[in-house]
Amino acid sequence: MLSNAPFSTAKNFWYSAMFWLIVSMLAGLVVAIKQINPDFLYFKGQNGLDFALTYAHIRVIHTNGILLAWLSMAMVGAMFYMIPKLTRTPLWSERLGNLTCLIWNLAIAAAVVVICMGYSTGVEYAELPLPLDIGVVLLCILMSINLFMTIAKREEKQLYVSIWYFVGSLIWLPLVYIVGNVPSSLVGGTIQLNMNWFYGHNVLGLWFTTVGIGQIYYLLPKLTGKPLYSHKLSLIGFWTIATIYVWNGPHHIVNGPIPLWLMKAGIVPSVLLIIPVWTVLANVFGTMKGVWNKVSDDVSLKFLVTASIFYLMACLQGPFQALMQVSAVVKFTHWVVGHAHMAPFAAFSFVCFVTIYYAVPRLTGRNIYSKKLMDAHYYFSVIGFLMFAFTLWIAGVIQGFAWMKGTPFIETVRTVHQLIVWRAIGGSLMIIGQFFFAFNIWKSVKSGTKFVSDESAAA
Repeated sequence: MLSNAPFSTAKNFWYSAMFWLIVSMLAGLVVAIKQINPDFLYFKGQNGLDFALTYAHIRVIHTNGILLAWLSMAMVGAMFYMIPKLTRTPLWSERLGNLTCLIWNLAIAAAVVVICMGYSTGVEYAELPLPLDIGVVLLCILMSINLFMTIAKREEKQLYVSIWYFVGSLIWLPLVYIVGNVPSSLVGGTIQLNMNWFYGHNVLGLWFTTVGIGQIYYLLPKLTGKPLYSHKLSLIGFWTIATIYVWNGPHHIVNGPIPLWLMKAGIVPSVLLIIPVWTVLANVFGTMKGVWNKVSDDVSLKFLVTASIFYLMACLQGPFQALMQVSAVVKFTHWVVGHAHMAPFAAFSFVCFVTIYYAVPRLTGRNIYSKKLMDAHYYFSVIGFLMFAFTLWIAGVIQGFAWMKGTPFIETVRTVHQLIVWRAIGGSLMIIGQFFFAFNIWKSVKSGTKFVSDESAAA
């Protein structure tokens, strides 16, 4: 396991991430089914001893599994692959990287057991007990030391923009995680709420978003055969994210128990997020100019362009629902769940799929096993997500206006029941797509045809 082979760390992180992707999405399917039939996976035992996998426990496994296991591990694997490539320097320590991967997997497994046993802080997205939180911070430090030492010893003196995004992410993640998980466990009430959403929003903006954009800027020139449209735009995007994103947490608690000035302080920077989003989209579409014909045949480009569009949609929808009047309707409804899945799944998970599809042939010397399976992965993921999200957005609007009229809660549950059934169907399609993905990568590694590199050894 603690191999010193080149790029073994990246491969082990990706293989682990794909395992947790399947586990976490199956947990999400259980949650969706329990919203239709709450008694699902309830087992009546003898002598009055009943056993149930509860909605609350499974949902926490789903959210933490997707964020900390699948998406974070896939992105860490991407950095362990891309930073050595961009610096033209071997990873400082593959053994340390593989040790980090092993500990990360053990920590995720421990988190699943602990959550199933009912040990949780009860704070959304920060449910892990304090000892596991400390473990996460230590893992961030081990990962950062390895990558920073690689950059420090680099042969390539110019730092490509992706490294800017990766370095910023590595600095911000432990700070955001500590504020959202460690001190917040020592306080309560509104202070804890505000600290929680500082974490909840900024782990998306200063970790998933920045690592995701760094991957986009690495992959675009590789897949199109063209240089990035504008390095200046990419750096403008980086510094505006660094400046603006950190202030967005309060928009999650608009119309909540916080001062009005703090609500406004969350709304204004939310609207300004269009600036970094515009820089990314301008770069994507500028780089794609003249090569759009490649999208029809290249599944990786399909995923990358689709991810960019969903990133734009997420960052337009977020400021829209942060407005006080809109928030008054959609707050606490299914709408928020549909929105919350767009960036982690339809934007940045798609980017991670492309990274894995691109890197695996170059690391194993074997082509992707089946282009048809890649196509199936794309279409099941996109169609499934659209079905999943639109049914939740429609259900959320129905709920919100019904509550404003004073309709009893249980009546609104019955009203949107059919939409929740379709949500589960869409989620099932999304999961089927990930089985195609995992099987395709496994077959590629085991029996893919010989890969002939189309780039230089340093690429």
